[in-house]
Amino acid sequence: MNKLTAFFISLSLLFVYSCKNSEGYKPNAGGKAGELLIVIKQSYKNSDAGKLLKEVLSQPYLGLPQEEPLFNVQVATYENLNDFMKTMRNLVMVNISDEFKMDTIKYYKDAWAKGQAMVRINAGSEQKLISLVKQNESRLIDFFNRAERERAMKYYRKYINKEFSDKVKDKFGFFISVPTGYRRFNEKKDFLWMSEGNEGASEGIVIFSYPYEGKGTFLKESLLNKLNEALRKRIPGPSDGSYMSVEMAFPPIYRAVEVNGEKVAEIRGLWKVVGDMMGGPWIMHAHLDKENHRVIVLYGYIYAPEEKKREKIRQMEAVLYSYKKVDKAKSEDK
Repeated sequence: MNKLTAFFISLSLLFVYSCKNSEGYKPNAGGKAGELLIVIKQSYKNSDAGKLLKEVLSQPYLGLPQEEPLFNVQVATYENLNDFMKTMRNLVMVNISDEFKMDTIKYYKDAWAKGQAMVRINAGSEQKLISLVKQNESRLIDFFNRAERERAMKYYRKYINKEFSDKVKDKFGFFISVPTGYRRFNEKKDFLWMSEGNEGASEGIVIFSYPYEGKGTFLKESLLNKLNEALRKRIPGPSDGSYMSVEMAFPPIYRAVEVNGEKVAEIRGLWKVVGDMMGGPWIMHAHLDKENHRVIVLYGYIYAPEEKKREKIRQMEAVLYSYKKVDKAKSEDK
């Protein structure tokens, strides 16, 4: 075999190898944070089932001062579906046909694009689709909320304020992805306040701990009392005598969530400044530190009077969900 023949054989093998690899190529998911696309047949787009699905996914996001939808929902038809639409970050593919012997709703990650969250819903009729959506409403919303949170967590892992994250580890024994934009901190015994921004718009993370005193410690009222006490003592407002406080005119929302395998009490709601005209949304996680017999509270707040706040509070949520005890975090934070 001469050198020229060998060259062409090598080139052919390289071409075949490249083609095989390209079959597995997936682009990055497209669209902005919070955007979601529903794909459905034209004949069902404005049906009761189609309207219900859109209403479920665009219902109000809880805990915001002004109403904003869970997702910015758009609807496309299969007749107009193109390759770009298939790469949307959040995608719901709906099929209604009497050929389906079983009604199903299935969840996929990275189906057609990296970072994509996709749901396929197959129903035998319009009425069966309505029943399926109603039965799976919470799981459907949680799936896309989790996907948005995981994207934000992945971003923050790349842009960490290492000085502040190390300070959290040294003081409290756990790791969180403190955003690189944070520049200020205030430290006291069992207390840390980190923030960024200015008088016009800002956000911050407050961390504090206190002794665990039995099961009643994690009751909603008990946690709110401890939070209000910490805010009153440590987070002053812009005018003399003013301070941050929980806005009880809009009852905070309490639920149990899981963070890295640990059950955590989550509360979200609105804050205000007593003695001034400021406010915004907040989210809090309360962890039980069994080894040290204490409660650790992470509280994140947003102040953005001229902006929408849904994605900002989602991003804050991602920071709180990055919580890891030091021994679990060492390998990721070197």
